[in-house]
Amino acid sequence: MAPDVLRVAAVESGVRVLRPGAGSRARALAAGAGDVSNVCVCGAGTLGTQVALQIAISGFNVSVLDVTDAALDKCRASHETLLQQYVAREQAGDQARAWKGLASSDKPASEVAAQTLGRLSYTTDAAEAASSCDLVSENVPEVPEIKAATYANLSKHAPEHAIFTSNSSTLLPSTFADKTGRPEKFCALHFANGIWDANIGEVMPHPGTDPAVTRAVMKFAGDIGMVPFLLNKEHNGYLINALLVPWLAASLTLVQKGVSEPRDVDRAWLICQKAFTAPPGAVMGPFQTMDMIGLPLVSGVMDYWGEQLKDEQMTANGVFVKEQYIDRNKLGIMNGDPTKDAAEGFYTYPNPEFLQKEFLS
Repeated sequence: MAPDVLRVAAVESGVRVLRPGAGSRARALAAGAGDVSNVCVCGAGTLGTQVALQIAISGFNVSVLDVTDAALDKCRASHETLLQQYVAREQAGDQARAWKGLASSDKPASEVAAQTLGRLSYTTDAAEAASSCDLVSENVPEVPEIKAATYANLSKHAPEHAIFTSNSSTLLPSTFADKTGRPEKFCALHFANGIWDANIGEVMPHPGTDPAVTRAVMKFAGDIGMVPFLLNKEHNGYLINALLVPWLAASLTLVQKGVSEPRDVDRAWLICQKAFTAPPGAVMGPFQTMDMIGLPLVSGVMDYWGEQLKDEQMTANGVFVKEQYIDRNKLGIMNGDPTKDAAEGFYTYPNPEFLQKEFLS
């Protein structure tokens, strides 16, 4: 379905319909949290774009907040493209884990997509985005000063009952709890890149988080199609990134020290993982993965971990990515389509080398 058709259908439907069979998808959360109907997604980058779409497609009204109109325009365009992918996957019978069950015989995927667009709005005005929200999902860059300023600003506009959550992949919620103006109503809700296929929701409270709020966020994660994971204590990297970051760091170390090249690291890994037996796209090498994440985020994570762990090699990895790639405008593919979109990272897009049949030969 073309973007303009999606827009017209969204306007004509004008009806907020919840996921079929999901029960009270957008009903009350737990103990004092109130009814969650409106969500503010702050940050329209790689994951913020995905989080906003997933929340909206699950039946919630979403206001996407960013500092520039250009970022919001890009986010809106990505939403239209991703919803076309949702419709195509439904028709092909290869639906994403978090998108299964949204369509039915009474509501085709095209209608789900149109109604989703109708639940999304975009703004650079913090008051407009947050003044009627019930929950905030923060998705701004992994820079402590930026996050602290974001929470302080949003706390001026959000209702007292609103829960604040962070999608930080590295930073701990206790670092920013006081900045939110509601420390008892704040915790992390972290998503994996490719949120509808890797549909995990890592919920990490800090010591001052109200247990009722933790339960509310766990329920909300389930309501938007995630498999919720509760972390019993704060831990850098949560679950997924505590596993992922050392893998990426080891790969960067081999290249930064001049031991090997990105393509050979990926090829060696994929061959050992028996990639030929997996469905296409099911297995990616570390440098393919970093291109999809986005190299600015990779560099930021490496810098932070290097400082926190006093690990000189991680710090060197972060500097290496910045100087050799980011400073040369090689940022990775992120939410783009590697078969169609032009981009530079560790690989050149479209149709990067790793998509060719002979890549592992």
